[in-house]
Amino acid sequence: MRFIFILVLVLFSVSTWGQSMKDLNNKDKIKFFFDKLSKDNMQLVDEFYDGKIEFIDSVGSINGTEKIKAYYSNMYQNVKSIKFDYSQFYESENSVVAIWKMTLQTDKLNGGEPFTVDGNSIIKFGANGKAIYHRDYFDMGAFIYERLPVIGFVIKKIKDRFKVE
Repeated sequence: MRFIFILVLVLFSVSTWGQSMKDLNNKDKIKFFFDKLSKDNMQLVDEFYDGKIEFIDSVGSINGTEKIKAYYSNMYQNVKSIKFDYSQFYESENSVVAIWKMTLQTDKLNGGEPFTVDGNSIIKFGANGKAIYHRDYFDMGAFIYERLPVIGFVIKKIKDRFKVE
């Protein structure tokens, strides 16, 4: 019985080793990429993004896979855990809008406790099936600034002044 259990476990594990984005639809490529991306498998960047990718977020713009690998490597360096939960996808031809919540845990922010940030991404895919344009929208204050000890306190006080009850 133990042999059968181990065999099933091994077969299940092997089936995910060689997974590729190649045969997935665009929505599933996005989910696969961000579920699997970590500091230890930056080769996924070449599989997901076209070499001439244009990437834009609240931090700035990046062009090309080598620069985006450096960006993700730096970002994921201190990540203990990261998870994206998608609430909706809107698709039109080769473009996808993904509405997500990112739950992140890193020693560098929020006292090492997990926190969640809402955002959305617009990703356009080229004829080769790879992403040629990726634009993220999220609140940089909620993501980073509010999580820093002194600056976070000041930002929260400013936000409290503008609250309407």
